[in-house]
Amino acid sequence: MQILEKNYQVNSVRKAIEVGDNSIIALPTGGGKSICILKLCQAMSDKKVVISLRNAALVPQLLHTLTVNGLSVSVVKSGYKYVAGGDVTLVMEQSYSRRKYLNIECDVLLRDEYHVGCMGGVYITMREELSPDLIIGLTATPIDRLGVYIDKSMVLIEETTTKALIELGELAKPIYKVPSLSQEIDYSAVKMYRGDFSVSGLDLILLEHCTLVAQQTVDDALSQGRKVMLFANSIKHVEALSEAFILLGVKHERVHSKRSSDDNEESIRRYKSNEVRLIINMSMLTIGFDDPTTDCVVLARPTKILRLYLQIIGRCLRASKGKTDALILDLAQCISTHGFAEDYRDFTRKTAKSAAIMSERLSVTNIGQFVDGEFTFDESIERKVVKRKPSKPRKKSQPRLVVSKEVVDRTASKRAEALLRLNPRMEKLVSTIELVNSVYEQENASSKMLDEVGMVKLVALIGFAYSDSLVDSCTTLVEGLHAQNKSIRGLLLKISNLITAAARKELIS
Repeated sequence: MQILEKNYQVNSVRKAIEVGDNSIIALPTGGGKSICILKLCQAMSDKKVVISLRNAALVPQLLHTLTVNGLSVSVVKSGYKYVAGGDVTLVMEQSYSRRKYLNIECDVLLRDEYHVGCMGGVYITMREELSPDLIIGLTATPIDRLGVYIDKSMVLIEETTTKALIELGELAKPIYKVPSLSQEIDYSAVKMYRGDFSVSGLDLILLEHCTLVAQQTVDDALSQGRKVMLFANSIKHVEALSEAFILLGVKHERVHSKRSSDDNEESIRRYKSNEVRLIINMSMLTIGFDDPTTDCVVLARPTKILRLYLQIIGRCLRASKGKTDALILDLAQCISTHGFAEDYRDFTRKTAKSAAIMSERLSVTNIGQFVDGEFTFDESIERKVVKRKPSKPRKKSQPRLVVSKEVVDRTASKRAEALLRLNPRMEKLVSTIELVNSVYEQENASSKMLDEVGMVKLVALIGFAYSDSLVDSCTTLVEGLHAQNKSIRGLLLKISNLITAAARKELIS
């Protein structure tokens, strides 16, 4: 089988061999690390090469790549019979300590996904016992949880970037979408643990919004024919989202550590074979999962870890025949935290503070321009250079819920027919929302308005759980937000929370 290597792969391999020191080859997800490993093995055929892996799913993939290209491979992993004397020895790192008696010889150690556990005891022990003359790591993210370069003793080799591969057509072009509901959730009270949000703290918030997340995924991705990987926060979150999709009648698979290996493998098989177009997971598919036909990832959990974010969005960027783009659906404020796939990132930064500085990143103040619409990296750059009109100073006295008679008459005429179907309380709620919209429209504050699609979803949502007290509470909520000059765009999420609270109260009583 002939491998058509790319220039950046050839250059990466050449530099790693010529540098004369331990090194890390940084290649974006989908950049062909397996091909680099193959070429390294072929170029050092006179050396005893050991390849260390941490992800079991990578073993059969890499074994296939090596053997079909003429290399014999000795495999050290449970479930495989070890036959000494191969051109290359493929070692599952977690299996090594139980097989020290094999006395594996090693001149060169290659380690895939180098960022995972490279400072851990298992890898360090194996490295010391094998005592290689040369170590070459490969990863898409050569940084730790704080964004700092993972191993300062190793030379970084970076021959290409995600942006360059997208422009060459080697990776799919990302399309981004940030629904308004994601911007309304407040994570400020969630405690931090090891540099990221506490899992249990996030669950207290995220488990309340599973129905909305499921519906948004259907509306923006599945209904558009996309194949979706959804990344959740915890096993509880995976199961709760699964229940929400079941209620919507959406076939899907789920993967997590409390399911058996056979069940997980069957779920992955069904997803890869396109029997279902949605798979929900927590973290098991973040690294080493390869399905080029996936053209959407849904971020249903926030994270402060840049490395995790880049690994997740990379799952949908692999090129595939007939695949023109890939949707990154952000339901958790990740883009405003970490920026785009195309952003240039200096992986050699040596402190957490400097690692947080990103070139061309999408700032929090910029995200409001894109809410609820699909956009690209290039469009964001164009909008960032446009000079905005200076904002008018906010008046101390907030506007009252009053508009001109002409605007009221015009608004009333447009909704007269629709209101005939509503009872008086619902009519008051809809009228209040439209009056607030009219006020904000006159103030050129369209970002605070609830659009027509949002209004339809809102009425439908209230209809499912209708009560007079609920509608009165919703009307009071709208009036209160307007009195504080706040946006009503996120009403769907706020009213969903009202319904959830009311349902819980009813169950307790």
